Amino acid sequence: MCASVAIAFLAGTLLSLWQEVNRYADDKRDALVAIANVLAAASAGATAAGDEAAAARVLNAIGKTRDARILNGETNDGETPDGSPGAAERSELVYAAIERPDGSILADRGLTARLTDDFDLRKGQSPLALLASRTALVAVTVEEAGRTVGNLILVSDLADLNDRLLALLRTSALISSLVMVLGFAISYAIQRGITQPIAALAGTMDRVRIEQDYTQGAVIARDDEVGVLARSFNALLDTVRERDARLAQHMQRLEADVAERTADLHEAKQAAEAANAAKSTFLATMSHEIRTPLNGMLVMAELLAASALPQRQQRYAEVVARSGQSLLAIINDILDFAKVEAGKLDLERIAVDPSEVVDTVVSLFAEKAVENGLDLAAYVAPDVPRHVIGDPVRLGQILSNFVNNALKFTPSGSVLVRLERGAAGMLRLSVRDTGVGIPADKVGTLFSAFAQADQSTTRRFGGTGLGLSIAHRLALAMGGRMGVESELGAGSTFWAELPLEAGDADAPTLVRRTDAVGAGIVLALSGDATRECLGLRLAEAGFTCLPAEAAEAGAAHWIADAATILALGRRPSGPGRVLALARLGDAAAAPVLEAGWADHLLSWPVVQEEWRGALDSLAGGTPFVSGPRLSARTRLPQFPAARILLADDSPVNREVAREALARCGVTALTLVEDGRAALEACRDRAFDLILMDGSMPVLDGYAAAEAIRAEAIAQGRVRTPIVALTAHVVGAGAEAWREAGMDAKLAKPFTLAALADTLAAFLVPEAETETAVAPRRPSPDAAPQPEADGLLDEDVLAGLIDMAARAGGDFSARVFGLYRDHAPKALADLRAAASRGDAEAIARAAHSLKSMSLNIGGRALGLVLGEIESRARSSAVLPTDAEIAGLSPLLDRTLEALEARLGQTPDPEEGAAARRSA
Repeated sequence: MCASVAIAFLAGTLLSLWQEVNRYADDKRDALVAIANVLAAASAGATAAGDEAAAARVLNAIGKTRDARILNGETNDGETPDGSPGAAERSELVYAAIERPDGSILADRGLTARLTDDFDLRKGQSPLALLASRTALVAVTVEEAGRTVGNLILVSDLADLNDRLLALLRTSALISSLVMVLGFAISYAIQRGITQPIAALAGTMDRVRIEQDYTQGAVIARDDEVGVLARSFNALLDTVRERDARLAQHMQRLEADVAERTADLHEAKQAAEAANAAKSTFLATMSHEIRTPLNGMLVMAELLAASALPQRQQRYAEVVARSGQSLLAIINDILDFAKVEAGKLDLERIAVDPSEVVDTVVSLFAEKAVENGLDLAAYVAPDVPRHVIGDPVRLGQILSNFVNNALKFTPSGSVLVRLERGAAGMLRLSVRDTGVGIPADKVGTLFSAFAQADQSTTRRFGGTGLGLSIAHRLALAMGGRMGVESELGAGSTFWAELPLEAGDADAPTLVRRTDAVGAGIVLALSGDATRECLGLRLAEAGFTCLPAEAAEAGAAHWIADAATILALGRRPSGPGRVLALARLGDAAAAPVLEAGWADHLLSWPVVQEEWRGALDSLAGGTPFVSGPRLSARTRLPQFPAARILLADDSPVNREVAREALARCGVTALTLVEDGRAALEACRDRAFDLILMDGSMPVLDGYAAAEAIRAEAIAQGRVRTPIVALTAHVVGAGAEAWREAGMDAKLAKPFTLAALADTLAAFLVPEAETETAVAPRRPSPDAAPQPEADGLLDEDVLAGLIDMAARAGGDFSARVFGLYRDHAPKALADLRAAASRGDAEAIARAAHSLKSMSLNIGGRALGLVLGEIESRARSSAVLPTDAEIAGLSPLLDRTLEALEARLGQTPDPEEGAAARRSA
């Protein structure tokens, strides 16, 4: 602050000096000009006359003024040349002169030598030049009668300027000293009263900021603005301390809450783990307890269905077997969901024929499609590889869930399965139906567990709601994705894209045939999905699909429903070949083939293997060969020389296993009830295979297997294969067989085919025999072959003719007349019941017409009616419109054939009227 005061004082002093010099110059100029003007006026006449003496007298008069110090001969120190005091304090003029107009001196007075650097007051020079000069000059013109006659010059000494400046400096120094003292005093007072308290407050703020110690406070020394600031800062610190106290209390409460919630979460976690363990234990126990009795039921039902039973009882056995398989499928769904949810699902990587998987699934659901009155077809694109690398079971499971879901929610129409190559090497599975569709707001919940479109779905259609969820999780586990496209009331399409590596990319599913290019074919099929599927396959193979009217003029082939051909009553026109499409148990199949109206029978739904053979024969003109599906019986491998030990504590399971093994030709069978008995049996004799139940009293199967293995090693005996028979498929017991050193597992309930596969894995079968399991899908080709053309039963006709010969008269004609009169009425009753959808009435009417037809020898008609009756009674399946329409022409042909054989011509008008009423 002192430096600031000093600098301000210095600047003020310099400014004062500058102003003083300027004032001095102005005053000096004014004084000299005034004197010069007086002298110029006084010397005007002398100057005009050129009178030097008169001019000198005027100049001498200057010596009498106060400024004529030098002019009077005085020195600068104010003394005369003789040393007496002069007028130094009054006179400052040192030189005066009067010049002529030409610049020559007329008269002068003062210093004999003039300085050349006189400060000319006329020119307005800088005050700095005035300080550098010792004298100042002023000149005025001398005028006479308005005419310039010369110039008057005065030169003044500047000695008094220094005195004035020194006096000013002394005054400024005194004032500056006083100001600095006052400034020091004021600065001290300010520093003590304001600066120091503020600096102390700032220091306190810094310590609080750095140390984060809010217990400190500012010192309040004065009750002024600084004190107010300090009190405000202290109030702020108090607020912070209160906030910190509240935060500390909140943290304490929060820590207590966290500890409490952590304890709750720990307790909930333990409860969840206990519940999960209980769920796993329950699932394992439930699976075991359900599978054990289910095993007996399914195997016995399968054995019963394969035995020689009347048609109705055999169908009952088949229904029991299918119902058990449905129950087993639900159980497997629940267990599969538990596995996927727990992340314990293992996926295989083996070569898979995708078209075979599709065919298997479609064949599996064919009967359900028939029961629901739906068309079911599968299309495999020609560029799909013959083999891919993946898990065939899980691939089939995804597709099965899609098809099952489509059949369940499609009241009418069709279901089409498609297998195609997707983008980026993906394999795309899709199932399109014409069902009820899904609301847009419900699509997002379809893949959640136990979820269906609405709460009434389970009541209307049944199901667990797990199928799509399992399929979705399986697709994700396989690295793929799954989705759905649906429109309410128009159907849905479920699809999955799976990254399955091609096993043989160069082997497509279908190869285009050059000998089929341009060949025409007519599709007279009632099923939309089947027609679309076969149309695509034929076009890819090179055929051209034609309308029926175009086939009349050309050599087109035909693929038509057997019922359509039967209703037509003749072979479709044209020289082309005819393929009849018939589902399992279709009564129209046998009459069509027997009458020669079709060259070959295609089983519905059409599978790839059978289709390839039919396509080759159709294109090449070679004879048709029935594929494997036309066989009604599936043969089991036989092991008559095998020595097998079976250990199971359940008498039912032992009996089931005995019968099942007998179907595989096993005769050397030893049965025991527990593991200890199995161990003792192994000590007594050698076995080729041991089937061991896991859970048994005295000694369970796993411990018995370990003991058998240990004794075999100790005694150097040959290792005997041991297969676990267990209903434990989930939980801790699911892998116990592996830990016990067993070789394989056969899960209960098992099928005869699964048992035979297990035996074949460890034993060498003998040559095939005719022993078979329940018929899977007998083809109509396997129907009983009637005599002649199959329309009439020759044995019955022979009996009627023999009776007529013994009775005499018109016995055969009267019998035929009764049949002719009553058969059309019975057919009318059947048609009316079918239009009402009354299954019971259909069964009665079909039975009535069947009985009278078979009694008179109408064999083909009786077989068709028997099938209609059987389906209506056992599963309430109604006949199709095509089947009903085909009965009338079949009855007409039967009447004509009977009339010819019995030798009685019926009244044409009466017969025609009767048929019109039907």
